[in-house]
Amino acid sequence: MSAAVGAALLAAVWLTCSLGGGALLALLARRIHPSLSLRKLWVFYSLLLAGTVAAVLAIAWF
Repeated sequence: MSAAVGAALLAAVWLTCSLGGGALLALLARRIHPSLSLRKLWVFYSLLLAGTVAAVLAIAWF
């Protein structure tokens, strides 16, 4: 497997897991706070998960 294919696969898994995990967390948070927007919660938690994974990868890489 070339480096480009590996990077593309990693990016696809990273994006899928961030969006899926963000959706799950948004649904759970929506049950606690029904007045909040599900879309905004989803974006917030997806960005939070993606940023955390990026930080962990950056720390592990260097």
